[in-house]
Amino acid sequence: MPLLKTRPSLAMKISAGLSLVILLGLGSWQVDRLFWKQNLIENRQAQAQMAPIAVPTDTTVDPGMAFRAAYAEGVYLNDQEKYLMARTRRGNVGFQLITPLEQEDGRIILVNRGWVPQDYRDPETRPESLIEGPVQVSGVLRLPREKHWAQPENDALRNQWFYVDVDHMAEDSGAELASPYYLELDDSEVPGGLPIGGQAKVELPNNHLQYAITWYSLALTLIVMFVLYHRRPSGDKENDTPS
Repeated sequence: MPLLKTRPSLAMKISAGLSLVILLGLGSWQVDRLFWKQNLIENRQAQAQMAPIAVPTDTTVDPGMAFRAAYAEGVYLNDQEKYLMARTRRGNVGFQLITPLEQEDGRIILVNRGWVPQDYRDPETRPESLIEGPVQVSGVLRLPREKHWAQPENDALRNQWFYVDVDHMAEDSGAELASPYYLELDDSEVPGGLPIGGQAKVELPNNHLQYAITWYSLALTLIVMFVLYHRRPSGDKENDTPS
């Protein structure tokens, strides 16, 4: 007994075939993304759980060092705070606070100390965050990324930064960089509770399996509908055609 009782038209076959190829292609792409995301999460977790190292200085950037547990010592230059704009936390608008950490030789390491609500942009509203004297801070190494085409340009005059540019930030601070990396702090307790550290995304959402199942399910649905339609008696199809 043939699977189909009527022969599909050429247009129907082309349309269904193209749709099936697209749906299967999207499903396979999501499977690839699934494994890529799993490897990314595992690598970040492994790097973050390693024994901390001092922030590397006088070195070129090694992509393999991203999210490596690290620490730094120095003195915060509180009068040179940089505000990384348009950062949200649990639906609340704010910014991330980047403060140069001065080393003994006068050079600086940029430190992303964490998230601050927009209402606390003025340092006078959070005096406890203006830590004086030598400190040791810990977190993970971050690599500056190229500006995304959709991001606004940084505005040093207004102290509005939309992406981390370590060279430009150091120049604006009037200091020389000690490291091409910047340090993103962990969620260790800080005086006054601000900034809120631990903003580095070591754990990432991974919904690609759900997306793959959705696309493959749509492909299966298309096949079933195609077969059922062409198993109907030809008279039923004629009745479906508007007069």
